Amino acid sequence: MKSIFRIIKKKATHIKNIIVRNAKKIYHSFDKNIVFSIGENCLTDDIISRNHIKSFSSPYASGRSNIEYVLSFEQEKFADFLDFKYLQYEFFEGKQVARNKKYCRVENKYSESVTNGFEFTHHDVISNKSLRRKMNKRCMRLIHLHRKNIVLVYHHRMCTATDIGLLASHLAKLSEIYKQRNNTVHVFAFTQCLVSDSKLRKVEKQCIDGIWLYTFYVQNEWKGDNQDIFWARCDDDLINVMIDDIKKIFINKF
Repeated sequence: MKSIFRIIKKKATHIKNIIVRNAKKIYHSFDKNIVFSIGENCLTDDIISRNHIKSFSSPYASGRSNIEYVLSFEQEKFADFLDFKYLQYEFFEGKQVARNKKYCRVENKYSESVTNGFEFTHHDVISNKSLRRKMNKRCMRLIHLHRKNIVLVYHHRMCTATDIGLLASHLAKLSEIYKQRNNTVHVFAFTQCLVSDSKLRKVEKQCIDGIWLYTFYVQNEWKGDNQDIFWARCDDDLINVMIDDIKKIFINKF
């Protein structure tokens, strides 16, 4: 008898999950306001998720990349994003990861961790067919965004050698791709700068080429074993300044 109940419960859970997934797809197909992450790593996705403004996971949500990789794949409409010709396994911090190596050269300067090709950090898109299908769906979803009010959120990992003007120009080019599909587009980029004293913590924001760039002056680099630091939760008071600005765009939604 118990085994029958377990089977029924399992099937009910499966049906429930299918209904929830389909409901989300229908909701986002009609929703005009869209927020998603464009990298450089999964921190961005976590921030917009925990602040309840994330619409869905983009192909960049859980990977390591930079705006130049993103722009290149968007310009070709993801034609070679999952092409086996460019995919290979490499190791990062002792873990095997799948990377697309088509684009490895960059014009700007970035953190070394995001300049080794596009990294599918949590997705084995080389051998796992279901993950390949999932990633392909994410790509197609972006291509078919039309007549939406879109916010792109980008975390630029701290790098003192970065040409900020060039970074903004690349983000502006990505914005234009989505605007050409009759979307309204807003880009919010953020980075961090380390300070030695808590009294120096602050937020600095500027607009370059229509791109909003937030610099968070904080005491800890967002990495390491401490999860509050790794996910930047220790600096939520500053990050919320950016989140509030994003919410103002969708004042009737959040």
